[in-house]
Amino acid sequence: MSRQGLQAAMRIRWDEAKRQEVRQRRQIDFAVLHEVLGLPYVEDQRRDDPEQYRVIGFGQGRLVTFIVEYRRDAIGEYLWVVTAWHATTQESQAYERETR
Repeated sequence: MSRQGLQAAMRIRWDEAKRQEVRQRRQIDFAVLHEVLGLPYVEDQRRDDPEQYRVIGFGQGRLVTFIVEYRRDAIGEYLWVVTAWHATTQESQAYERETR
């Protein structure tokens, strides 16, 4: 499903050790998800248990993929970042197809 930056204001949280690992190995910072959500992006459900979603969009000038979970705390709903990577060819094609 293609979205047009609808969730740019949503809170985003992550495990800091995992963020540093992904930054070092893949040169992607979880904080880029704020930028991705502010632009057109594609989101689809990847798993049922736990319920996880794949978000594909542009951040820092490149197409990236995030795996996220929608969670809730005392303040309300937020996105929990599981991991991120540079979009694959298949993911790039899905992004192009869905955001035309």
